[in-house]
Amino acid sequence: MQRRSGMPGEGTSRRGLIIVIVILALLAMGVMYFMGLFNRVVRNVRAVKLRCISTQNIQPFGDSLLYYDGDSLICLSSNGNERWNYMVGSGASFNAGNSYVVIWRGSQLSILNKNGRSTYDNNIGETIQFARAGEKYIAVVHGDDSTSEGVTTVTFYNPEGEKQDTESSAYQDMLVLDAGFFADGDYAWTTALDLYGTVPSTTLNTYRVNSMNTGSADLGETITYDVIYAGNTLNVVSTRQLRRYDYNGTLDNSQTVLVYGWKLIDSMVIDNRAMMLFAPTRQINDIINITELRCLYANQDKRLTLPGECVGAGIYSRRIYAFSEDSLYRADLNASRFTAVSLPLPSAVTGYIGMLSDGTAILASGLDVYAVTIP
Repeated sequence: MQRRSGMPGEGTSRRGLIIVIVILALLAMGVMYFMGLFNRVVRNVRAVKLRCISTQNIQPFGDSLLYYDGDSLICLSSNGNERWNYMVGSGASFNAGNSYVVIWRGSQLSILNKNGRSTYDNNIGETIQFARAGEKYIAVVHGDDSTSEGVTTVTFYNPEGEKQDTESSAYQDMLVLDAGFFADGDYAWTTALDLYGTVPSTTLNTYRVNSMNTGSADLGETITYDVIYAGNTLNVVSTRQLRRYDYNGTLDNSQTVLVYGWKLIDSMVIDNRAMMLFAPTRQINDIINITELRCLYANQDKRLTLPGECVGAGIYSRRIYAFSEDSLYRADLNASRFTAVSLPLPSAVTGYIGMLSDGTAILASGLDVYAVTIP
């Protein structure tokens, strides 16, 4: 019997069907990866016990951390090795930027570079309330604001301690709450509270250092506690709202977001946009037991339910990390669930201190402090 050949085009149709199936399978795998279903551990989770204790002032400093032991400021690598230490005496405070550290004690001001070398160490003649380190300048808030006759001054120094700008008239009868830098460190912002008004009111001031006051904005009665610069915008976070201003202090009403009941716990600038992580205020007031998170990024406003109670959470490399007593939870912003990884610590985690730039989480376990490499 003669064998019957296939119909013309049948092989082409079959090949086309196979190609379509392969494309659909690849698309499905891409969607699953994007949703975090293929979250694989790309490096081992390891923990190194550090010599500092959790009650000391500990701050991330790039891929290192700084802590003050009551006499010296000490810099440790993520594996616990000492990189440098600087003797400052008792009663000191410090603030770590990306490139510089500023230390103050009474009226004594010290500026260190990332290698722990002093670029300035002198007495400025007035009590320092606090200071902030930027990429190019140091903001120092000094003077006496305890009486109506007292004057508070904000002075900007370069890393060598040379005065670049001074402002006091804007802070008459005001309590300066915070300060920071933006736009590659050329601009500065401050927030200040009216001490003698009939209602509490906070003002945002912006400056181009060593040039001019660029603007101001009345932030109203709500407590403003953080300002994040991203994409030519100042994201001003209060206990009620997230509001967005330009460097002149002009509000973009269309970008206001209600955040009442949520507290900002971490932020990162990604692709010139602020990624902001919030936790319920009621869960972080006294004992920290976080069960849900809220993340704002670009036009996204996402709620995430944690698999268990956590003592802290942070952002690293576009991912959200949360820490329970014995586990680390990880998720991409668009993931449908968290991936759990056991923590190699001998006792329960009691606190999250911060994240280093190399992806090392600093965790507390009672008085002990550990550097934990995250996946």
